[in-house]
Amino acid sequence: MSYRVRIMAWGARDSALRVTSLGGDGGRGGGRLLCGAGRKGGTAELGVVLAVVGLICLSGLAWAQNPVPPTTVAPISPQRPAASSASPSNRVGARYVVAKDDLLEVYVVDAQELSREYRVDEDGMITLPMLSRPLMAAGLTLGQLSEAIRKDLLDGGLLTDPQVTVTVKSSSLNTVVLSGAAKKPGVYPVYGHTTLLELLTESEGLSDDAGGTAIVTRAENAPVGPGPNADRAAQDANPAISRTVKLDVWRLWQNGDASLNVDLYPGDRVMVERAGIVYVLGGVNRAGGFVLSNEQEQMTVLKAIALAGNITHEAKPANAVIIRKAPSAPGGRQEVRIDLKKVLSNRAPDQQLLASDILYVPESGVKRTLDTVLNSVVYASIWRIPF
Repeated sequence: MSYRVRIMAWGARDSALRVTSLGGDGGRGGGRLLCGAGRKGGTAELGVVLAVVGLICLSGLAWAQNPVPPTTVAPISPQRPAASSASPSNRVGARYVVAKDDLLEVYVVDAQELSREYRVDEDGMITLPMLSRPLMAAGLTLGQLSEAIRKDLLDGGLLTDPQVTVTVKSSSLNTVVLSGAAKKPGVYPVYGHTTLLELLTESEGLSDDAGGTAIVTRAENAPVGPGPNADRAAQDANPAISRTVKLDVWRLWQNGDASLNVDLYPGDRVMVERAGIVYVLGGVNRAGGFVLSNEQEQMTVLKAIALAGNITHEAKPANAVIIRKAPSAPGGRQEVRIDLKKVLSNRAPDQQLLASDILYVPESGVKRTLDTVLNSVVYASIWRIPF
């Protein structure tokens, strides 16, 4: 509040001073006499009056230079996502349908006694405290369940304007199983449906020994047919009636071919076939493992040497050996001697290599035991060469 002060002085003969308050904010509060001084009051009273006037003026100036900042009111409740949202991994939460045994998180603004996790029981119901009856949750979307809870809170007179959010914490039924040659095979939650490319991305892609084929097996309750993109993907089956789809997974992963990006639904199973790897180690220019493009791919000794960049000057090709898995042999491995020098000069027939074979070319001055060669496979580079 500010004050205006009127100082009225009469002639010097009377030596009179009259100080009148005009009230706050321009005098709307009315005026009143603060004090008056005249010749009879003496100089002392006049000094007091002047001191009072000075203090009023100084206080007004200080207030003008340091105005009181406006009051900031913090929100009572933290911001929450929309009522139909789901967990971060759920890209299609609006379409998610609650199922039995789902673990849900219910948040009601300003109602901590209601905000907690709820398990959907065998009858598809959840029971919230303070509500007169259990709520049917199974078969509803997250948005529908949020609205049902809101309605019951309103009808019961518990809250005047309830704001409800329902999210999915876990679900034993709404999953897709990824197995085979993926970097992170396992069970992945799927709320609503997703695509094969999204699933592979979440699993960090294909492993080094992944083959060219992925097999998608549909769940019993999945929509008939593998989805809108599957007509072009399933070359060996009628997608309208088949629940098994085979597709070129490497082409999907490397090129993002939309025609191969089939839809996935809860309960589906995806198996990425493993391709064979042939290892070429020792005296070659590019040692490592070479992935076969598919099960029908034929790999020979000459082709493997060519992929490995040919032999080095230190190589001893006449003493080359093929190390092959053989469960009946001692140690589960069999050594097949091969005169690579004759094979390279067309004086001996080329030989076929099998998946997991190791073609080892000894080097001059280097002695390696079988165990040393086998251990080096673990650290070998893997090469995927288009055939």
